[in-house]
Amino acid sequence: MDNLWETARDLDERSEPYVMVTVVRRVRPSSATVGDKAIVTADGEMKGFVGGQCTRDLVIDQAKKCLTSGESKLLLVTSQPPADVTEGVTVLPMTCASEGTVELFLEPKNVDPPLVLVGDSPIAHALAELAPRFSLKPCRVSLEELMHTGSAEDPVVKLRNQLHVNTTATAYGVVATMGLYDVDGLLAVASLPLRYLGLVTSPKRWTTVRAELEEAGASSEFINFVTAPAGFDIGAVGPNEIALSILAQIVERRRRGSNASWPGQSDVGTPDSGDSATHCSHVAVHQEVVDPVCGMTVDLAKTPHRLELDGTIYGFCCSGCRDRFARNPEKYLQSHA
Repeated sequence: MDNLWETARDLDERSEPYVMVTVVRRVRPSSATVGDKAIVTADGEMKGFVGGQCTRDLVIDQAKKCLTSGESKLLLVTSQPPADVTEGVTVLPMTCASEGTVELFLEPKNVDPPLVLVGDSPIAHALAELAPRFSLKPCRVSLEELMHTGSAEDPVVKLRNQLHVNTTATAYGVVATMGLYDVDGLLAVASLPLRYLGLVTSPKRWTTVRAELEEAGASSEFINFVTAPAGFDIGAVGPNEIALSILAQIVERRRRGSNASWPGQSDVGTPDSGDSATHCSHVAVHQEVVDPVCGMTVDLAKTPHRLELDGTIYGFCCSGCRDRFARNPEKYLQSHA
């Protein structure tokens, strides 16, 4: 038992999910005794003892389901299933010849799913503050906090490099860049398996973002998976109320067991590392430059929309201009000249 508690402590320190299984009732000839415990890890390994081989396989299978749902459960394994099943109890047949009955309590640990937040806006910060109260583990990434690095790396790659989340449990995502790099934020989060992905935007702005996602090569399945505008229409005013409306939508998606999900594809929106027109390296940058697509003056040290071509770094006002330039740089360079 001491080894079991040491294992639990180690998993807790690393914030790794697992299920603690406890025998709460048994009927002979079950080999388990009341109080026996075991740990089932995310990869299906069981440590401890709560019954023989038949019980073991059933418990591991149910533990994996607990890790997915994040909810505890009572499991009754018996050779004599009751006519009336108590609400909240999962009943499975005892398949061993020795028969017997064992009832177990399965309690998942460290399974709060990640809430990936993209952006440095007040709404993103409000979501990060409120998320733990709804059993969500916030992970916020942004391009603004990397401006001091002077890196010309592709914004999607920059954001993905910040995504250090445990995806054993499916994540939830919200892009709240307030229009600064909506497309880049959505494409970055597309690398994760998701139950929900919301974009803080207006219906009119979403039409433009949809078109930009299509131009960037995003699939219709991914685009249709995005909830935009994010959140329920509750007449919210201010960052906290907007954050609350989004969290309410996430809770509904989570608790009502919607089948809508995104499996995660790391190649969505990822630039080809061999294409110099879309892959950027760490190069020193200047300040004021002209967007070669729209002619707007931008600060190269601050804009997240940059691209290197033949040793020159170009700055853009938005991801749409950058993507149009990447597809046909000669067209805009001739016009710009």
